[in-house]
Amino acid sequence: MHFPSVAPRDFYELRLWQIWSGVLRRNDFGAKDDFFALGGDRSTAETVRAVISHRFDAPLTLEAFLEGPTIERIGCRLRARSRKLNEESLVPLQPHGAKRPLFFLPGGEGSMFNYHALARRMGPDQPLYGLQSRGLCGERPPFTRIEDMAADHIESMRTVQPHGPYLLGGHCAGSMVALEMALQLRRRGEQVAMLVACDAWSPEFFRLRIPNETFLDDLPEFYAIIAANFRYWFGQELGLRSEDMRALEPRQRIERFMHLARSHGVYPPDEPDERIERVLAVFRAVSHGDYKPAERFQGPLTFLRGHDSKFCETLTEGWEDVSTQPLRLRVVPGNHVSLLTEPHVEVVANEIRAAIAESGVS
Repeated sequence: MHFPSVAPRDFYELRLWQIWSGVLRRNDFGAKDDFFALGGDRSTAETVRAVISHRFDAPLTLEAFLEGPTIERIGCRLRARSRKLNEESLVPLQPHGAKRPLFFLPGGEGSMFNYHALARRMGPDQPLYGLQSRGLCGERPPFTRIEDMAADHIESMRTVQPHGPYLLGGHCAGSMVALEMALQLRRRGEQVAMLVACDAWSPEFFRLRIPNETFLDDLPEFYAIIAANFRYWFGQELGLRSEDMRALEPRQRIERFMHLARSHGVYPPDEPDERIERVLAVFRAVSHGDYKPAERFQGPLTFLRGHDSKFCETLTEGWEDVSTQPLRLRVVPGNHVSLLTEPHVEVVANEIRAAIAESGVS
């Protein structure tokens, strides 16, 4: 099976990718690419091996490196020792640059590793950190309240930037969490200079619509929706249909979904079957939070709506009532997911950069 360039899919692959990029002085490769095919030699392999051993505090012999000189294979070796790194919330998708960092929150699936294209298009001098949902990895369950999610993310964010002005953005349900972060920060006396919501329901519309949605209880429908999104995030058709899933027992459905996801490179080959159950738990947590903002946001708010979005039913989705300032509305190419993937994501990045420039704090 031919795979396009596979972006890092977890913390282990991201750190390995960043190490390789620094040594090889290039960034046009993926998790399945061979180190030596990218221009590496035995000397640079030894350099990379030594850095990996040090950064991960995990011994890695040159022989082990040579057995599988890909980020994917080495990532599997590291996760076999420990998966603790994946429990971290702060994802440094693009940590370099002198500009004020942008902190971005994912949609209901919870993973920030789908947003590499946005980080890349924001430019090499614009740091972008993701704030990943708790509950995808490790023992701690997802938060059940948007307010608690926001408070936890603020603490993670402050390890990079202790004080404002802050630049916040989110996709889908992540926009609500970003909004709540902005409100909590203001109560602390901090400034939020920019808030961007990407193709999202406002909290009021969310509370009205989510009770009518069936996908969180009709699991074959849920699997089919996630699989359809993978077509945009990863360029992979899983070939999964809800009617086929209905013929399977619940455990068989999970095994079938995860087998397809791993075999198509959507997840690493050692990703456990429980991953999709955790994704469902995160979706349910953010959807059942019954969030109602305590007050209106008093800063500039940009709403980026996908031109072909079937998720959004109106032009502004109620975001004009969220802030005391006039809504900055922009219609961008793509649907609910594809607006944040190539080739459409460049327009989104341009609009976010423009919103940062208008904030006057870049």
